[in-house]
Amino acid sequence: MRSMRKEYRDGGEILIANPQTPLDLLSQWLTDAKDAGVAEVNSMSLATVDSQGKPRNRMVLLKHLEDEEIGFFTNIESDKADEISSCNSVAGTIWWPKMERQVRIEGVASPMDRGMVEEYHQSRPRKSRIAARVSNQSRPLVSREELVRRFEEEEVRFEGEEIPLPDHWGGYLITINRVEYWSGRPSRMHERVVLTKQDGLWSQRRLYP
Repeated sequence: MRSMRKEYRDGGEILIANPQTPLDLLSQWLTDAKDAGVAEVNSMSLATVDSQGKPRNRMVLLKHLEDEEIGFFTNIESDKADEISSCNSVAGTIWWPKMERQVRIEGVASPMDRGMVEEYHQSRPRKSRIAARVSNQSRPLVSREELVRRFEEEEVRFEGEEIPLPDHWGGYLITINRVEYWSGRPSRMHERVVLTKQDGLWSQRRLYP
């Protein structure tokens, strides 16, 4: 492991045009990654803390970005939902190795409006909507066969009909209070710029790599 290393090329200089719009650069970097053919450009590691103070993380898909909010959709009876209920401070990390760029986000999570959830649910592929209905996310599963059986039963049940939004499926908005942009540079002289919000205003500063 000690011999494994990568010499970064140049992820580019980090320039924040306006600290008061802290997610503008994230939006641009997402576009850059998509244009470069990066797979799952919106995948994000989401970190939460459970009721005993133990940290946990997992990958989610970033599906909402507006003003000072980001958001994702999920089963609201899952472990992550339970953890957000007990501690709504969360953190997310988006990493694009091909682009040599990373974004770290911190903020407060809150349940998403059901109208927003319904709108997104109706935009999903039909089989994804069925899968959302049959998965008791994070709960024990006896066998793969049981999951497939439940999926097939729901397919038959709603054949030729719209798939309704299940009560257990929703989403969360994260109102951000800190965002850090990281760009790989040669000789480990990486760029780090952090934006933080205090008393309603955003400020920025550079950090040592």
